[in-house]
Amino acid sequence: MSSKDSNKSTSKVIAITSGKGGVGKTNVSVNLAIALARKGNKVCVFDADTSLANVNILLDIRPQYTLEHLLNGEQPLEKILLEGPQGIRVVPAASGITEFAQLDAKQQGIILATLAKLEQEFDYLIVDTAAGISSNVIQFIQAAQQCIVVVTPEPTSLTDAFALLKVLYQNKSSTPVHVLTNMVDDYSNSVDIYKRLSSAAMRYLHLQTHYFGYIPRDDSLRLAVQKQSPVCVAYPSSPASQRFTSLASSIDSLFGVQAATTSFSLFWRKLIGRPSKAPQSIRSPIGTISKTSKPTKIKSKLSKAMIVKLQKGFVHLIQSRSLSPNSMQSLLSSLLRQVRSHYPEITLDELDDGTKSRDELEPKKVAYDTTKRSH
Repeated sequence: MSSKDSNKSTSKVIAITSGKGGVGKTNVSVNLAIALARKGNKVCVFDADTSLANVNILLDIRPQYTLEHLLNGEQPLEKILLEGPQGIRVVPAASGITEFAQLDAKQQGIILATLAKLEQEFDYLIVDTAAGISSNVIQFIQAAQQCIVVVTPEPTSLTDAFALLKVLYQNKSSTPVHVLTNMVDDYSNSVDIYKRLSSAAMRYLHLQTHYFGYIPRDDSLRLAVQKQSPVCVAYPSSPASQRFTSLASSIDSLFGVQAATTSFSLFWRKLIGRPSKAPQSIRSPIGTISKTSKPTKIKSKLSKAMIVKLQKGFVHLIQSRSLSPNSMQSLLSSLLRQVRSHYPEITLDELDDGTKSRDELEPKKVAYDTTKRSH
């Protein structure tokens, strides 16, 4: 293990999900993993769709051992991990993890140790959930640090995605939700679809979502599926492959300024009831703080070197324009909300870079207030 890996406490965990099947969720999971791996990341795809195991099919691999053999104590993690394109690793799905909280004590210990080990060994853990609103899907989303909901222009895709968002809201999930549109004509078509879903989520659930991007309608995707090969491998120059590369840059940059502070395995440890107050802390809409507790001051501070690194990373993110305008707006809005929450003594409306007068900044103040009211 490299020095870089040894200093890393947890993976960056992303749940890829959808309200209904057939929207390309697994395609997104696998190709996004490959695109991230090409950027020098160690990536593992955790197939959490126990009913279909589409990751195996898409990669044309036939696992000799699965998670079931691990849970039964028949094989160690090293034996069930499969190798895919660009060095990505795959944890093949199996029956048994669907009702995670109902596993016996020995199986719970095995899966917790497995998840903790995966967090230590990989930069990114991509969780390909089942489609729908089952408790298993919701739990995987709550355990992740980021959630990407895949939708298509089909009306049923949007209505089912809204149903998923509603269940997340009812379960007080604190995982940020990003929407990825698949099989769309172009960027404009993608934004229109996203706005329909996000407007409904905000109006009826008061739930904010973030625009993540889009994958265009591309025959290469269909041909790649027929070949049982990821489009990023079979047709690396295709429009779809180029979009996956761009999305990987967005994910890398997003996590670059939002360091991982939660643990995938710790969520499951809480879920099965080891700490007595786990359900209350898991379901809190503000991370691990209970509903009745007051915000606490941060005990540890970032080093000056880390602050400089974060600043440079954020400046590079802006200058590279690797995020779409909507994604950048969502990121900035999120940062402003965090600053306003934890630094109430700072008057954000009076901030500037030292080059403009208060009069010149006044239009920006109006724009910010308008955005704030819309949320």
